[in-house]
Parts: sequence; structure tokens; C-alpha cells
Amino acid sequence: MFRLALQPNRANAVWEGTTLIRQELEQRSGGRIKVMFYDSGVIGDEGALLMNCYLGIVEMVQCASSVVTTLDPNFSLLDLPYLFVDEEHHLRVLNGPIGRELLDGLRRHRLQGLTFFSCGFRNLFNTRGIAVTSPADLRGMKIRVMESPVMIRSINAMGGSATPMPAGELFQALRTGVVDAAENNATVFVAERFPEAGARNFSMTEHFANQHVLVANRDWLDRVAREHPDLHQIIVEAPERILAEYNRRWNASIEASFVAIGQAGVAVNRVPDKRAFIEQVRPLWRDFLQRHPEVDPTLLDRIQANGGLR
Repeated sequence: MFRLALQPNRANAVWEGTTLIRQELEQRSGGRIKVMFYDSGVIGDEGALLMNCYLGIVEMVQCASSVVTTLDPNFSLLDLPYLFVDEEHHLRVLNGPIGRELLDGLRRHRLQGLTFFSCGFRNLFNTRGIAVTSPADLRGMKIRVMESPVMIRSINAMGGSATPMPAGELFQALRTGVVDAAENNATVFVAERFPEAGARNFSMTEHFANQHVLVANRDWLDRVAREHPDLHQIIVEAPERILAEYNRRWNASIEASFVAIGQAGVAVNRVPDKRAFIEQVRPLWRDFLQRHPEVDPTLLDRIQANGGLR
């Protein structure tokens, strides 16, 4: 028996990843593995969950990759704007050798990464009803961002005025005009009812990639390997076995979210040519490496090469 925890609830499509893992472990082990499942942040937010996993209080957790940067700065690379050409490139990196290197690198921090769950890309939405097609459209627009230095600098470079704010304050901030805009994926936009807060345009800028990571306490996992090698094999194989089904469910949730967005009367603005945005933020890549000399610079080059240069 072990504990598996995450902050999202079933309204968030990334919840499906951990649920599939739990089902796979219990079914393949014939009930020998029992998972105590804690969702909706009932035992802490993502930062607390990761620390509890590090300390061995919780054996396995799922959290946003940006939370992992507090332990391993190499994960910060994944927060860089326009790092990935498209979702195919994103998945190839997360589920290939580069992703595995990042996951295994967590062993230095008393953890073991098991898999990444892609959450697609973040997009801009605003209460002004502006169809964002170029950096000029963002001038003077106060845009809520996560409290991440990389994201703050990125939104400012794109032309907006970044306003860091906890997620729980965003609905009211949009409704009262404290901010004009925010950014996230379509499923969160619908789940958090942002159209009811006055968001009338959803622009497909796809400026940040999103991903969650499933991690286990290293000492616990190594102990399972010594004492129950067959169960250890089931645990480490489970992510690969469920990943295709997770991706299918995620894609279905995105499609359903866009249907709901249309029904809410929100205009969806496609941005087929993102070169102006990319040119604005490209200097941040090298600036990031200068600010973070502890990050392996070859990772950035390899991620770019993996997707083909823009």
C-alpha cells in the first residue's frame, strides 16, 4: 500500500493521468498494490506535495513541472516561451531520451521521475474582446501570470504587462478589471468559468507548453525493487502502458472545451503566424542560461534540434 497525491480534481483533465496510473497498478498487480488516492489538494498544494514526497511522507505525487524547478533548475527550461514547435515536438521531448534524462536526474534530489503528462499549450484570453495576432495587440494589457520569473519576463517581452497573481484570485480580478487578460489552456478556461468573468476572446498564441510530472520517493521505490522486484517492474512500466490512453483523453477534453467555449459566445482567434511573438522572446532563451549557469546549456540545444529549428 502506498499514497498517491495531486492537487487537481476531476474537473481538470490532467487528473486522468494519475487516475489511470492508479487503476493500472491495482489491476496488473492483481490487487497486491493498493493505492491510497488523494486528489483536490486535500493534503496540500503542489509545492507541499513535492516536499512531502522528497521527505518520504508521501510515496508518489503528480505536480506541474514548474514546481519541480524548486529542486532541479533543469526543469526550468520547460517554462521557456515558444520552446516547442508544436505538440508533436513537445511529446517527442517529454517522452523521449531528453525527458527520461530529466526524470532520472531527480534521483540526485531523493526522487525518481516516472513520466510526464502533456497538458498542451497555454493561450491568451482577455476581457477586452481583442483578437490577439501580434505583440502590438498586447500593449497596455494587464495580463495575469503565474508567479514565475521566466513567465513574467516572457509576457513582458511579448508586449503585455505581466501581473503575477495566485490562481485563486484571477476570476474576481478579471471581473473587476484588476487585470484585462490571463493565459492558460482551454480546459482550465472552461473549468474555471472565465467566460462568466467577462473573458470574450481566446487567442491561440500557444506561448508556453504545459506538462505535469509524476514522481516517486527514491528510497521507497528502491526498497520496493529490493523486496518486491515484480511489483517494482509493474510500477515503472505503468506510465508507458497508460500514456496513449491519457493522451487520447486529454485531446478529447480539449475538443470538448472548445465546443463549450463556442457555446459560451467566446470568440476563438487562431494565430497561424507566431513569428513576431517568437522574435520578441527569443533573446530570453540565452538570457535564461546566463541567469542560471547551473542549468545544462546543451539541453536547450538538444530540445531545439529534436524539433527542427524554426
